[in-house]
Amino acid sequence: MIRPFLDLSSGHLSPDTQAWLDAELADAVLRAPENSYAAMIAGGKTRYGWFVYAPEDAAEGLPADLTAVLLKGRELGADYVLLDCDAPPHPDLPVLHPDFLD
Repeated sequence: MIRPFLDLSSGHLSPDTQAWLDAELADAVLRAPENSYAAMIAGGKTRYGWFVYAPEDAAEGLPADLTAVLLKGRELGADYVLLDCDAPPHPDLPVLHPDFLD
């Protein structure tokens, strides 16, 4: 099965959410059976961002900016979102990380 993904700027995530993703998707945490957040987004860290599953409904407990990004991905027909520092921002989403502001 081939699944589409949305390539999106990681600038749509606040520094706090980026740190949250790093912590939740760390290898040891990701493998822990009690980590419900990792199970919801079944993702991983890349060299330049994160690759995460976009649940069909808003997942409880995720940061609001991450939820908005994942819902936008689903709205556009993607099953996954690749949050990458070099990807373009989407005009419907705010840029929240100060390093990405003009």
